[in-house]
Amino acid sequence: MAMGLKEQALEFKRNRILEVAAELFFHKGFTSTTLDEVAAALSVTKPFIYQFYTTKADLLAAVCLRTTALAADRARAAREDRGTPAERLERFVRSLAREVIAGRMYLAVYFREEKHLPAEAQQTLQADHRRFNDALLSLLEEGRASGDFALGDPVVAMQAITGMATWAFFWFRPEGRLSADQVADQLATFAMRGAGLNTPH
Repeated sequence: MAMGLKEQALEFKRNRILEVAAELFFHKGFTSTTLDEVAAALSVTKPFIYQFYTTKADLLAAVCLRTTALAADRARAAREDRGTPAERLERFVRSLAREVIAGRMYLAVYFREEKHLPAEAQQTLQADHRRFNDALLSLLEEGRASGDFALGDPVVAMQAITGMATWAFFWFRPEGRLSADQVADQLATFAMRGAGLNTPH
């Protein structure tokens, strides 16, 4: 269901806070960044931020959970989407790679600052990981059963595909030789070959 104007405005403000916080956490580190600095970068007061996030740790949790929740949702959609397992896997890896590249600061903050997350956020992250792994593993097992994939252990394939697409956050450079779409296309090709196909569908 489409959001109303008020909900859209709130979502815009929430996302803007996350963008600025992620950039500051990325460049300065979580412990060295204050909520005053986040507010100053947004040209707002701290009470504005408190409307959405009550503590700096809550803000960090939202930054980290943004990517993991999105990845888990994408994996579930791929499992339930139309098309053959091979078609769904190719679309999923390409989409995931693009999201990872677009949100690479969020992922960098997550991997570096996870230790500062509250226990509840840690549990939510673990739940997102389980949702992601379960959905992708189910898709790979479906493809193996249908003959789309000639792979050995689906768990190994799942980990390899996940690592390949996710690690793009570390090495991708916008000013590099390949665009985000070109990198996503190549990663999708590698994923399909790793699943036992010579070329993507």
